[in-house]
Amino acid sequence: MELIITNPEKIQELVNDAVAKAVSEVLPRVYRQMYKKPVYTNDEVCELLKVSKRHLQYLRDTEQINYIQNGRKILYRAEDLEAFFNANHINAGVER
Repeated sequence: MELIITNPEKIQELVNDAVAKAVSEVLPRVYRQMYKKPVYTNDEVCELLKVSKRHLQYLRDTEQINYIQNGRKILYRAEDLEAFFNANHINAGVER
C-alpha cells in the first residue's frame, strides 16, 4: 500500500466523503438491523403490505413471498419481506 501525503484540504475532503458515505449507506442498514423484528405474523405483514389476508395467502400460494409454517402458525422472516420489497421495487422514471 502506497501512502501519499497531500494538502490538508484534500485530506479533509477524503474524510468528509468517507463519513458522508458511512452516514448515507451504512448507518441506515445498521439501524434497520437493530430495530427490526426477526419474524412477523400474518396480521403484521398484512399491515406492512397494506393487503388483505386473502391476498397475502395468494402471495404465498404463488411463491412470491417466502414464509415459515409450523402447524397452523405462519411466520415471515424480516429478510424474506425485505427480499419481497426489493424484488417488487420499481424506480420512478425508468422505462420497463
